[in-house]
Amino acid sequence: MSGRLTRVEPKGTVRERYLVHGTIAPRFVEAHAVTASDAMPFTPADAREAKAFAAMVADGSIRMGAPGRFWFDMEAYEAAAAARRAKRVPVLLIVALLVAAVAVAFYRL
Repeated sequence: MSGRLTRVEPKGTVRERYLVHGTIAPRFVEAHAVTASDAMPFTPADAREAKAFAAMVADGSIRMGAPGRFWFDMEAYEAAAAARRAKRVPVLLIVALLVAAVAVAFYRL
């Protein structure tokens, strides 16, 4: 070994290299529309996609660079995902405690 670092080209698709999910975010990342100067036009394909797009605009994941042109804000996307995960923690904790209580109740029978 020479002790030098060598650059390794990433393999796979954008979906495998980045932590973006769904159908909208990967399109922006693949088009390199991740800054205001790289904004791209986007129209949702159907009502379901329009609802998801509106939610992403509302939480700041998708921003409007110019009228009709949008770009993907990775930091806002990650912050929104972290907020969604944080909301799930108390619910999962309560469910886990209920399952444990039911298991203990049936164990005593």
